[in-house]
Amino acid sequence: MKKKYLFLVLILLIFTTVIHTSNSQESIDDFLYHDFKDIESFGYIKVKVQGEQSFLIGLNSEELTSFARLKYKNNFASIVFQEIPAEEAYLYEEEEQAKKVGSIWFRVWTIGDDFPIVYYVECRAGSYKNYDIWHEETLGFSDVKGIKQVVRNELTRMIENLAITFFKVRGEI
Repeated sequence: MKKKYLFLVLILLIFTTVIHTSNSQESIDDFLYHDFKDIESFGYIKVKVQGEQSFLIGLNSEELTSFARLKYKNNFASIVFQEIPAEEAYLYEEEEQAKKVGSIWFRVWTIGDDFPIVYYVECRAGSYKNYDIWHEETLGFSDVKGIKQVVRNELTRMIENLAITFFKVRGEI
């Protein structure tokens, strides 16, 4: 008798799981990224380049930060970016205000100055309250001639993926 009940419970669990997974991606996104709904503006977009040879192959933080901010404007046209200087960031420690201001941070890390140049690109997006809502990373290799374009392509791809998730969760796409 116990086996029949156990079997019935198992069937019900499987059935419930199958029905639930039909809308699972939307539910998972809503669960994981619901904090995006509170963001009204972004106050921080930065690319940090690391690696001893990065400057030798033409990668620098300022240039890539400008590029990332341009891509932000292309993909987040309806969400204002107003840079918040480091000395004012403490004002956003108040929980209510901190969840309304978003941040996007990239790390570009390279090893080598000739083929193969190994690269790691990481993006973290969140708010001042929860800085790590969304995360994506990639690892690859390139030659010297192509590394700048490869890194730019990865930044573009990541911002586009972030924008899709951001606006989907908010019900805007």
